[in-house]
Amino acid sequence: MDHRTIGRRTVTLERLTYGIALREALRLSGMFFPKAVGRQAVAVLRLPVGSRVEEYEAAATILLAGIPELAKALVTGPKISKRREPDVEGILNMFRQASVLVILWPGEHNVPSNVAAACDRIVDVDPVRPAHLVAAAKSLSGQVVDLDDAKKMLEYPISLMFSAFRPGRSAADVVRRLAETTVQTSVPTGPTLKNMVGYGEAQSWGLSLAKDLHDWRNGTLQWTDVDRGLLLSGAPGTGKTTFAAALASTCDASLTATSVARWQSSGYLSDVLSAMRRSFSDAIAARPTILFVDEIDGISDRSRLFGNEHETYWNQVINLFLELIDGSERQEGVVIVGATNHPDRIDPALRRAGRLDRHIEIPLPDPNARRELARTYFGGGLTEGDLDQIAAATTGFTGADFERAGRDARRAARRGNGIISVQEVLSALPQPKLIVGQERRMVAIHEAGHAVVGAHLGVGVLQAVAVPWEVRPPQPLGAAIFQIDQRSFWHRQQFLDHIAMTLAGRAAEEEILGHAYEGAGAAEGSDLHVATDVATVLELQLGMGEGVAHYNLRTIAQRDALRCKNPEVAERVERVLFREMARSREIIRGFRPSVEKIADILVEEASVTGEDVRRILKEASR
Repeated sequence: MDHRTIGRRTVTLERLTYGIALREALRLSGMFFPKAVGRQAVAVLRLPVGSRVEEYEAAATILLAGIPELAKALVTGPKISKRREPDVEGILNMFRQASVLVILWPGEHNVPSNVAAACDRIVDVDPVRPAHLVAAAKSLSGQVVDLDDAKKMLEYPISLMFSAFRPGRSAADVVRRLAETTVQTSVPTGPTLKNMVGYGEAQSWGLSLAKDLHDWRNGTLQWTDVDRGLLLSGAPGTGKTTFAAALASTCDASLTATSVARWQSSGYLSDVLSAMRRSFSDAIAARPTILFVDEIDGISDRSRLFGNEHETYWNQVINLFLELIDGSERQEGVVIVGATNHPDRIDPALRRAGRLDRHIEIPLPDPNARRELARTYFGGGLTEGDLDQIAAATTGFTGADFERAGRDARRAARRGNGIISVQEVLSALPQPKLIVGQERRMVAIHEAGHAVVGAHLGVGVLQAVAVPWEVRPPQPLGAAIFQIDQRSFWHRQQFLDHIAMTLAGRAAEEEILGHAYEGAGAAEGSDLHVATDVATVLELQLGMGEGVAHYNLRTIAQRDALRCKNPEVAERVERVLFREMARSREIIRGFRPSVEKIADILVEEASVTGEDVRRILKEASR
């Protein structure tokens, strides 16, 4: 094979690599099998999100030229309009021009129903895998690349990796060069915020920013009146990186993406500082730009560094970052979005006015958002009832969970009749855990304990208590849902009541079942962990315990560490927990028939309203 040009297309490592992935997709599409005489063959190959479509088109042309039965196939893809929408009519017109048609569809966009109905198969093209890269390097120049080196290369943005993998450069040199190159600047072509669901306040902020940037470009708005920094937080998988790309698309701006981890991977302190400066320089050169800095909590909070052996190192990193953020004239045209899973670990200086002074948390998708995510990732063939069923089964799921389940459901559909049914969607979700038998009784007693103690003490307003018949990770086995007013100031007794309510599940287990079960203390965020943290705040920060001294502890991790290191503090917290556990058990003993009655309803009916719980308690008090 000529490794210079095929069909007027230059053969490159990138195109050969994509070609291997395309060949696998074509095989799954059935295009290699003989067709009936006169019958048109059409396959839609859906590319990975963020792909360089023009490079995949070149790769497909090179690939098909070497396959006799497909050498005359026409390779095409939809043009993307200024509104970021695919030109469907243009694709449908191509059906009249070729007997064998391969359509490369951008992964950011759904395949419209009329295109899906007209084609023979829709197949997802796998992202580039290490084995693809190894095989392509061997085919192009005979270069042998170790699979582990290929895995390291593919940890970086794909376009950056192929730029670094120049002819004659060893795999080790490529990996080293990639580590030195810490940013990726691009012009996003994916969906905009208008087309996305589940982002709440972040979506509203982004749309407002797009309007402000439009006015700034037209000279009708001063840069000082534009929001120039955002701290974006949320649980892993809620779509912070996806939001940044959609924000850039919405604002018609470039995206410069980096992370604190990439800066650190550059080497010594001087290399890290250089990488940080280069990120900002690249963003300024491409402005208007969204500069996205992931894992920003990796820049340590200086209050946690006092006396630490790395204090000098991190102070220089933090000071340079603040220097780079500051100065509206120098940064005009650059909006900085810092993302974190732990907003409580951010240095307060980064949150001051003119820096990352606005904080928005991306919530887990609510039922309506989950319905729209189901519609997006599982296709338009589902009924409204199907969508409701999926929304109920995916409580606690993130956007990333939906994306993964979508891939699995499409794979199952490809092996069947090509249509995604609700049964295939539910099969693609984590297998449900049935809550039955003695375990169901235990969970019901636990949740009824929370409900009774919380309602009796007036800890907010009890909305409902539930023990579902089945759950999927990361869903809890049960829940007592209270609406608690966090806006007003709390006095000491309110904090103690909250601790007692939080411990009430364990108290009910001990009083009624005679044993304590592991659920109350199984992990971070468990009942015992939450109660312990509230007691620590009470004792050490609010002056509502045995002392009045204030300890400057901003995070749960700092409070955990202090208890571990200071036995006296641990004993003070333990005394609070012991007293509130005793109080909670006393309430459970006084309302034991009510607890058991509520638990019986939960076992049989799965839920009890807050109103019914209050009625049961009122009847017991007569």
